[in-house]
Amino acid sequence: MKTTAQLTYEKVRFDEAKDAHLVVSLVAPHGNARAERSPVCVIPVLDVSGSMHGEKLHFATQSIMKLVDHLAPGDFCGVVVFSTEVETLAAPTEMTQDRKDALKVALGRLRPRHNTNLAGGLLAGLDHAKVTKVPDGMPVRVILFTDGLANEGPATSPEGLCALLEANLGTASVSAFGYGDDADQELLRELSTLGRGNYAYVRSPEDALTAFARELGGLLSTYAQRIEVRVAPCEGAQLTEVVSDVDARDEGGTAVIRVPDLLVDEVRHLVLGARLAPRPVPLDAPVAVAEIEVIFERVENGRVIREQPACKASVRFVEAADAQAVPTPGVDEVVAVAQLVRKQIEAEEAARQGRYREARETMVLFQREVVERGHGAVGAAAGKLADRLGSADAYGASTAYRSSMRKGGSRSVSSLYQSDAEADLRSMGRAVKTAAQDRMEEAFGAKRAAGNPEQKDPGADGNARRAGGRRLDRKRSRRW
Repeated sequence: MKTTAQLTYEKVRFDEAKDAHLVVSLVAPHGNARAERSPVCVIPVLDVSGSMHGEKLHFATQSIMKLVDHLAPGDFCGVVVFSTEVETLAAPTEMTQDRKDALKVALGRLRPRHNTNLAGGLLAGLDHAKVTKVPDGMPVRVILFTDGLANEGPATSPEGLCALLEANLGTASVSAFGYGDDADQELLRELSTLGRGNYAYVRSPEDALTAFARELGGLLSTYAQRIEVRVAPCEGAQLTEVVSDVDARDEGGTAVIRVPDLLVDEVRHLVLGARLAPRPVPLDAPVAVAEIEVIFERVENGRVIREQPACKASVRFVEAADAQAVPTPGVDEVVAVAQLVRKQIEAEEAARQGRYREARETMVLFQREVVERGHGAVGAAAGKLADRLGSADAYGASTAYRSSMRKGGSRSVSSLYQSDAEADLRSMGRAVKTAAQDRMEEAFGAKRAAGNPEQKDPGADGNARRAGGRRLDRKRSRRW
């Protein structure tokens, strides 16, 4: 893994305090399609409630069958299904051809049943993840797939479901796929964030294939896991905030950021705010203002390897005439995308409390600011979010778009997002598929045309099917 750190300014005035942003980039190596991959454990948790009848259940089970087909010797797989009751269709075990065949037969016999005990299904998947003995370093991923709202089981409220997940997650990760607009997309996005996994919006039956293909392609190309990034300011510098929507904490002025994983070919940017104190004299030579240490694990030939690369962020303190007047455009664009997510969190909090005018104004003001900085694509996305936060109807009808923008803006690689959001994310350099994800889509026969008109966000024109919206978002990163 290559680790770099760059400030938005390379040269600053020596005799004035300066506020800047620091971008720490984690760059995974390029993948070799022929290289031997490490094994994985996947545990799909499938909603088989009554609303999953017809094509929904057919394509969901076909997607899991495709996933099973593409597992190799050494991979583990189990399946849990839930309606009112919870059933373990197959406990996680190492895959053989006979076990694959038996699992696909069981999947083919599934029929829709009754209510939606989402909590029970999630707990069963997490329990299997805890007790299944897998080799050290093997990624264990629970994949929750549902089309509705939780109405049975030990927890039905968003707060209760999130608390249940946090208490039982262990070392596994959880991805959450929401099928259609009846599913609680905001809750599923939050579960995927708490679960250190991916979120996907599934609009049509065929999209289920794409969602599972991208999920498996990403999981099979995992390069690094359990990543911890420590950013320590040097003398004369101070960290003021973590802008990126990540799991972060403050340890005596040092920012400690946890990143669940990094895929082959992926670049992950972490954005922080920094304040540089004035210096007594100009120093036209690089001066370190922050030290960055990255600790992570990767699996190679069945062995867990722990690595600890480090780097420094530097700046030059110069005379006023030599100081940089505006931020470096490429670095500032990365900052702008992180700020977009942060402003979305702020605006959605206002909208949840019914302050729609304030929510819209928050995004409009940011749009103007970021356009002046030269980042038109980010400004356009901010304007679209403003339109979707300006009224109760627009807010309630745009949960899939907003959830996709929130999740996709925090990471460059793609899951399956609402199509308008996916187009906006791509315009900002996000929602990029890795080569492994692309190959898996082809293998699944799951190519989705960009901009599918069937996935138009109703919040874009105010034709809301559901109003009100609510609640949940935790502000994951902490400000100093």
